[in-house]
Amino acid sequence: MRGTLLGLAPLIPLGLIGLHLFTKQGHAKLAAWTQSIFGIFLAMLALPSFFADEGRTAIEGFTLHVGGSGLVFKTGLYLDARNSAFVLLLGLCLPIIFILIRPRTQVKASFYIAANILIGSLLGVFTASGLLLFYLFWELALVGAYFWIGIHGQSRDDTPSVYTALMRFVLITLLGSLPMLLAIAIVMLPMGDIGIAGLPQAVGLLSPELRGLAFVGFLLGFGVKLPLVGLHGWLRDTYAVAPPACRALLSAVMSKMGAYGLLIVLVPAFGSEFAQWGVTLMAIAAFGAIYGGVVCLGRDRLTDVLAYSSLAHLSLVALGAFAGTRGDAADASAITGGIFQVFNHGLIMAFLFALDDKISIDGRSLSMAEVGGLRAGQGRLTALMLVSLFAAASLPGMSNFAGEILVYFAAFRVSPWYALAAGLGALITAAAMIRIFHHLFFGPKRGDVQQASDLRIPEVVLGLAVVSVWLVLGFYPMLFVGPVEKAFAVAVAGVTP
Repeated sequence: MRGTLLGLAPLIPLGLIGLHLFTKQGHAKLAAWTQSIFGIFLAMLALPSFFADEGRTAIEGFTLHVGGSGLVFKTGLYLDARNSAFVLLLGLCLPIIFILIRPRTQVKASFYIAANILIGSLLGVFTASGLLLFYLFWELALVGAYFWIGIHGQSRDDTPSVYTALMRFVLITLLGSLPMLLAIAIVMLPMGDIGIAGLPQAVGLLSPELRGLAFVGFLLGFGVKLPLVGLHGWLRDTYAVAPPACRALLSAVMSKMGAYGLLIVLVPAFGSEFAQWGVTLMAIAAFGAIYGGVVCLGRDRLTDVLAYSSLAHLSLVALGAFAGTRGDAADASAITGGIFQVFNHGLIMAFLFALDDKISIDGRSLSMAEVGGLRAGQGRLTALMLVSLFAAASLPGMSNFAGEILVYFAAFRVSPWYALAAGLGALITAAAMIRIFHHLFFGPKRGDVQQASDLRIPEVVLGLAVVSVWLVLGFYPMLFVGPVEKAFAVAVAGVTP
């Protein structure tokens, strides 16, 4: 039964697209209900994989082999405790984004059609077992984001045009996607499309030169989406012009495509390459954490601070991936900590971007120079914003703290200096986020920006539910970490779906 549901799950967004096509008005209310129900469905589909007795549950939704010139196209789907964390994240983010973030004016069906193309593609990326199907969903996600931003994005005085930002996003993304396609072609040479689970076996049959080319190709593709520092040129402008709901989904889930690729695809297959380049890559990740934090300090608009805080926090995810693989040895705590950080960061960013959208009547992200003293008119929003920023700053007792500790310990085993640098970057980022919060919400009221009304009770209840997840996982992280560690151990032993 669950196999059938998994096979149908990527098709549900197609049904939602059809529903919006035949709906004349009220798309926002329809999306709030349908996307929330779909999110709950995904969460219920993913949760059993965490609590299975054997630590993993592998499901093949459907598989189709298409022969022709030796090419095999696998259309199987799978779910275990490692990738179910990504599916669970997507499911939990959908109600947050589509209930809290609604367009101020009536929008056409194209707004939600593009959204569902992106959502369906993200689900496909996280569950595809075949490499070609994985790449197909990977590129389809870019199509959904392109139309969502291109049709419904808006620029402001301090940003480039939507066209300029969008072209930069597309071109830099292609800079990573095309080398990744070459890497997939290389690893398919020995045995065809044997899937993500068989990737270590296929890579083992390659010559050192081809292994190196495949490693670089995958690394570029995943590094752009994460993004790694140096490959982040699309980040700020894309977030600035994207519709608020799209912005939240980009930060919370689409960036996790890169994390999924590093932690689930790249790390298990390229142990010798990580042994050779791991320390250099750790240096890049540690520098990214510091760079993201320093840039946060130089920004005065909340959206920009959140965007560059993502660069800093996701650099910690990369640090866990790079520290967790050294030749044939793999540090399960580092990889598990990276996956835990993916989940934590996604929920936090979805909620923070949603709250940012709720501050002003027009949904425009505010800067410190424009406004202050917002607490007087939005007490409930202020309280939830502060708790969310504490969660992002890895306050002890919050889930983010437990995930960061696992990453720092793994990095410390390789190099105490990299762990110290990454910790410093996280500290600077936390200071930048608390700084802008203080300027926007405390002090005397100033500026002529029209505040939106405070959060309604149902929105507060949704916010408290999210906060409770952070607290439960903060005080009992093994609820999440334990099943992922078991699934990782099974994968290392070679018993993969």
